Amino acid sequence: MLTLKDPNTVLAIVAESSNKFITGLADLKPTEWEIPSKCHQWAVKDVSSHTLAIDGFLLNSLSRAIEGDGNPTEGMPNPGTGNARSMADGIASRAIQISETAFPKLEQLLDTLSNMEWDLINAFQNIASENWHIPAYHPAGKFSPYLLLKMKLLELVIHSWDIFSSLNSSYKMQNSEAKLLCEVWKEPNISNWLYTPDLEQIDPTTIDFCFDDSEALRIQTWRGSLHIFDRPIEKATETITTVETTYQDFALLITARRNIHEAYNSNVISVTGDKAKLDSFHKWFRGS
Repeated sequence: MLTLKDPNTVLAIVAESSNKFITGLADLKPTEWEIPSKCHQWAVKDVSSHTLAIDGFLLNSLSRAIEGDGNPTEGMPNPGTGNARSMADGIASRAIQISETAFPKLEQLLDTLSNMEWDLINAFQNIASENWHIPAYHPAGKFSPYLLLKMKLLELVIHSWDIFSSLNSSYKMQNSEAKLLCEVWKEPNISNWLYTPDLEQIDPTTIDFCFDDSEALRIQTWRGSLHIFDRPIEKATETITTVETTYQDFALLITARRNIHEAYNSNVISVTGDKAKLDSFHKWFRGS
């Protein structure tokens, strides 16, 4: 599996994805901004407003990190105490509030979002090499500017799918972007942002996800702790539930855009081993 050691590799992809995102939004008709997206509760304009809010958060966190401040601002949770599930309602209502009240005209929303995307990309481009791994605030844990960049990649790829697949049923995220997201899932702080412990789970659970280029990720969880890593080369002594899928479908499964049971029943994925283990997966990842 590819390891992203160079932030500039990720930054080039984020910059390209950002440009595609803004260009795609600029081509929308006024009525298309009101269409429900694939992100629960949000219209297309709400996803755009959420992206704007995330850009503002990332810019603030980056600037504070460069100044030596990795602490939360007033009213924000301590690092490691927030996740996508616990903060979902507040994030959702904030996005809707922005799109409904802050921008009476869609042109204003698009212009502001375009400028914020440019400002954020520019901020990342100006980070000195020695500052990529300094402390930076995020509710999910002690991040760094590099982790914030990976989080931005996640936001862009997934929310682009939320918007453009709702307008065009044939839209797919690029395989190269989806594959790179596997490196994002392996970051403990980011995966724990997505993870909701299954309170009914008693025994350790392991599921392997195998992709069409023979690469594979292993997901293990026990006692409320999640680990995602490259599947070991050596064979396990016990039988492990294995899911055959694509990078694009895995990105949708782990962000709860696609239901893993429906994917199995419709032959989108194939499963060997104990299929009951999939029940736990569906409880771990409930949306982002």
